[in-house]
Parts: sequence; C-alpha cells; structure tokens
Amino acid sequence: MSRARLVVASLLLATACGSPDPEPTPSPSTSPTPDTCTGTPSAYARAVVDAWFPACSSRNIYNDPQKALGREDAAGSGPLNFTGFVSLGFGGYVTVDMGGCIDDRPGPDLRIFQAVGSEPVSVYVSLSPDGPFTLVEARRDCGERATAIRSYCDIDIASGGATRARYVKVEDGELYACPGDSVSEGADLDAVQALGVATSAAPALPR
Repeated sequence: MSRARLVVASLLLATACGSPDPEPTPSPSTSPTPDTCTGTPSAYARAVVDAWFPACSSRNIYNDPQKALGREDAAGSGPLNFTGFVSLGFGGYVTVDMGGCIDDRPGPDLRIFQAVGSEPVSVYVSLSPDGPFTLVEARRDCGERATAIRSYCDIDIASGGATRARYVKVEDGELYACPGDSVSEGADLDAVQALGVATSAAPALPR
C-alpha cells in the first residue's frame, strides 16, 4: 500500500472510532436544597425573623416584636402599664420561627395568644423565612378567653392546604384606623404556640 493510502486509511479509522481522549461531559449541578425542617420545633416561637408596623400607628407604645416570643405572659393594666405583648398596628405583622417544622395533625396546630381584647388576626405559614407564605386563616377572631386580659384562637394549618410549617406570620386583622386614639392599635400579639409539641420543649425566654 502506498504511503498516501496508508495516511488516508489511518484518518478514516480515527474518525470512525472517535478521539482516543474525548472531553468529559459536564455533570448537571446537584446542589442540595436546604432542609429547613432539620431543627427540633419548640412549643412556642423561638425567634423573630421579620416584623413590620405602619408609620401611622406611631402612637403604639407596645412595639417590641420580641414580646411575641416564649410562653403567653401578657399582664398588667392599661392603657399604659401592660407587659408581655406587641401591638401590631393597622395591618402590621410579626413573623416568628418555631425552631423546626410542625406537621399538620388532626384538629388545630397553632394557638395564637392575644392580649387585652379579642381582635382578629390573619395567619400565614411557610417552610422558609423568605416565603412563599400560605394564608391559613383570614381575620380570625381571637376571643377564647384565658384570663382577664388574655385570649386565644386555634388555627389548623390544613385550612390553607399546608401540611408542614416552620415560620408563622401573624398579621393584624382588626384594621383599626390610624393614626388613632390608642397606644395599642391593632391586634396585640402575646405568643404563638405549636399545639403538637410538648411544652417541656419550650424553656422560658428573656422578655
């Protein structure tokens, strides 16, 4: 065979068999999705992750969102000497972290403690502090009386189609016109309780 034919035959063989050192095909990204349900849930809200109060409710003097953490403990007398709750103002809200995920169970899953009155609240839940949030109750009256100044309402997260939740957003549903004549405008949030978690899992927090 001539040298020219030998070169052509070698080229044809290489083409048919492919390159001896092919470039590797990049693998698709397999970055894991963060699991927000790895923690152990507490019976009561453990941390505030977001809060918003309208500027027109600036007369509110009960405006510390940290007061929504831990066990229900609203006390005192009004209008200037209450303790243990945060007034949400017109459409204001506080979003809390339960420390881990709670699962839907038969009956109610959350108990929202309200102070002073029985103003309605809207409740949303999510698996992420950034949402999306699912509305599970809209403007629910919190009028089940627990003490002279404390009441509550029970929430079933399945009402909004949720099956698990870690973050709970409680929003004022009273929509008290502001600026108003009150130093505690809007719903007065005392505590958020996960009913399916033993209360022994909720040590008292500094208030």
